Amino acid sequence: MAVVPLLAPNPRDGLGRALLALDARPKLAFALLTGLILWQLPLVALLFPAVFGFLSCRALGAFTRTNRGLWRMAGMFILVWSGLKVGLDIWGGADLGVGLAAGGEFGVRLVTLVGLGFTLTLSTSPRRLGLGLAWYLQPLLRSQAWKTAMALSLMIHFLPLGLAALGGLHRGLAMRWSDCPWQIRLRLIPLGLLRVLSQATWTQTLAVAARNLDHPQAWQPERSVHLWEWIVAIVPALALLFTVVSG
Repeated sequence: MAVVPLLAPNPRDGLGRALLALDARPKLAFALLTGLILWQLPLVALLFPAVFGFLSCRALGAFTRTNRGLWRMAGMFILVWSGLKVGLDIWGGADLGVGLAAGGEFGVRLVTLVGLGFTLTLSTSPRRLGLGLAWYLQPLLRSQAWKTAMALSLMIHFLPLGLAALGGLHRGLAMRWSDCPWQIRLRLIPLGLLRVLSQATWTQTLAVAARNLDHPQAWQPERSVHLWEWIVAIVPALALLFTVVSG
């Protein structure tokens, strides 16, 4: 079964090309710092990372028909958790207006988090993310850092592949057996997904061995990070942190 991977980058302008060229290590540092302070940012300051995430996803070609299902799932995730926030606040004694405001604010923070997460995934390949993680883990895990990095790379690679396979199975079953009972559908789709992923696992095992990625030497940084790369990633994150501390 041929599968078109989701979240394949397709840069549309200079911003998209610049994000693709940026080393993974500064991007990981920005993602970690921003993710930690995102929940404490005032709403006004939150608009900046939210707009940046939207513009970055657009520049990287995220809003395509291929990714429509993924965005739909992300939207459902945000709506469900925002609704739970509203319900729990009202259950705890808050007024309806207060609960709706808290749920809306929580939803905006989730939208920002999803946008920045998709930006990182689109602009950095699983291999480069693994290299960046191995560099950060080297002082802690030393000779075992590359194994964690390889595991992360394979996991990130399989997530969009699995989602694309799941969507293909749903479409195929709808075309070939449109009136399939939901009980049978619940049994057939997981079985088909396991078969597709088992074939992909064997293919990826051969690919890892063929590219010699099962050795620590393969997970050494390919180049040093330029100073300007650290600046463009760390300075905005520090500015957001200053907003939280000073507020």
